[in-house]
Amino acid sequence: MLRIGRIVGAHALKGALRLRLDNPDSDSLERARRIFVERGGEPKEFKLLGVSRLNATTLRITIEGIADANAADEMKGAIAMLAPEDVPPPAPGEFYYYQAIGCEVFLVDGSSIGKIEEVFSNGAQDIWVVRHGDREILIPVIADVVKAMDFDARRVTIDPIPGLLD
Repeated sequence: MLRIGRIVGAHALKGALRLRLDNPDSDSLERARRIFVERGGEPKEFKLLGVSRLNATTLRITIEGIADANAADEMKGAIAMLAPEDVPPPAPGEFYYYQAIGCEVFLVDGSSIGKIEEVFSNGAQDIWVVRHGDREILIPVIADVVKAMDFDARRVTIDPIPGLLD
């Protein structure tokens, strides 16, 4: 399952939910027909009935079986997920965050600097959080730095700009 966000509460009185996206730029949910919601146990599948954007970070979704504000309130805090087969393949040069997490990061000279443990957007570009022991490096995912991404081999290659590894 691919985590896409967290349900942050009810929206109005008819069971709609507010879903805060992990990646606000993603439109994957707008094309999906089902969603999985996990709250303290196994993910449960729901038919997705409607999706609309409330603001830059939050969607309003309606799902089958949640028809009033009380039922929607009970979903607060739940994790929303999609099945990998329900998301479109990324465009050339793009990737899903889950694909990068766990990849080993190598410099162009072949030396390893750690593994990608987190990915986030700072508004201008994606950032890989690379850790090795106590060391943490924030790698901007830009063409000047990232030279190769091989998610099947679980490795990426970078050519750091001056000061990036200091």
